Amino acid sequence: MAGIGFELRKILEKGDILSLLKAYGYSAVISSGPWIISIISIVVSGYISYPFIKNKHDLMAFMVSITYLLALSLIFTGFFQFYFSRYIADRLFEKRFEKVLPNIMGMLLLVLTTAFLFISPAFFIFKDQGALYSVTFVFTFLVLSGVWILNIVLTALKNYRFIVFSFFIAYTFTISSVLVLSIAGSGLDGLLISFMGGQIILFFLLLGLIIYSFESDKLVEFDFLDRKKIYPSLIFTGFFYNLGIWVDKFIFWFHPDTGEKVIGVLRNSILYDLPIFLAYLAIVPGMAVFLLRLETEFAEKYDSYYDAVRGGATFDAIKKRHIEMIDTARTSLFEVFRIQTIVILIIFLFSEPIFRILNFPVFYIPLFHIDLVGTGLQLFFMSLLAISFYLDKRKAVLMLTFLFFVLNMVFTFISIEMGIMFFGYGFALSLLVSSVVALYMLRKDFERLNYETFMLQ
Repeated sequence: MAGIGFELRKILEKGDILSLLKAYGYSAVISSGPWIISIISIVVSGYISYPFIKNKHDLMAFMVSITYLLALSLIFTGFFQFYFSRYIADRLFEKRFEKVLPNIMGMLLLVLTTAFLFISPAFFIFKDQGALYSVTFVFTFLVLSGVWILNIVLTALKNYRFIVFSFFIAYTFTISSVLVLSIAGSGLDGLLISFMGGQIILFFLLLGLIIYSFESDKLVEFDFLDRKKIYPSLIFTGFFYNLGIWVDKFIFWFHPDTGEKVIGVLRNSILYDLPIFLAYLAIVPGMAVFLLRLETEFAEKYDSYYDAVRGGATFDAIKKRHIEMIDTARTSLFEVFRIQTIVILIIFLFSEPIFRILNFPVFYIPLFHIDLVGTGLQLFFMSLLAISFYLDKRKAVLMLTFLFFVLNMVFTFISIEMGIMFFGYGFALSLLVSSVVALYMLRKDFERLNYETFMLQ
């Protein structure tokens, strides 16, 4: 599944500054994925359209609606993401490429059908907002759910230029149409349709690339539902991971002391939302390193180790590759941590000028700083989970994601009770504890790897 990382590394091998910038630029866009870029597009859309929108509440309702759509669609598709990613990875390992496309189409049918059943109560919940808003809300949820499924396959593709082009076209359409409709005096419905239109463009561009990349004589197949190929732990891992990411936001939205009603049943938290979503933008550099270093170099050493095992190499040769794999994991994790720490420190130093340039209230800065630490820890936690997935530690990853969800929920409630000075600490502390536990478990897993490889088969 790291095919795109190897393609980007070829750019790095040229050795010049321009190639370095190109490789990390492409990696930043692709590894960030649609949901980070969606946050960027929402922030940019809101910032540039603010002077032209007559009813400022429409802009707030638009941004809150999109935030809920992102959250709900990610949590819902969490049941499918890791499980289906494993299915695709197994088929690629077996070189059964003809299985990829029809099962993607089958998964899309399953996800879109169940997603419609899940989100259909929105027709009744938002009846006071009008039929157009309800229909657009539901349809946008469906399109986003489809995009998350297609996003699973992107790192296995090699056409990184077209992927970046797809993101550029889709989100340029969203931002420009929001601006045009704001100037034209369009209300909430028009803004929401603009975002939906961009996601539809992205969906079909990515689907077209996948159809082009994987040939098959079948259009639809449900082989991924074969009982032998279902991993229940991965189904719940994806759910708890995404729920863990969003649970603190939902608590702040619906807690009577921190949230307020915006549109229908949708609420936000003026104190919490802006800093946390700005902090997520800061992990883009670390995500680029994650794709180029961890998802390629570690994958290479991992393959080298198991090629030696399957090829009947001597124990000394296998042990050597085992050490190389551990060293690469350690180096990759340190590189992700180092780059993200540098980014956080730079933003710490320039937070006040940045906030003043963007015309954001400076009283958000202390919360923004702790959120920067929290999102940085989330990136590190995600990196640890990725290595654990390579080692096929499914139960351990399930336990870790459940731990993260529970800790984030509990610590967030405690932080609210402790007062405004402690907002954000629940999110950051939950990720710190989860990362320490994950690091300890990963160390033990590497120590036992040779024994488990030979004695437990």
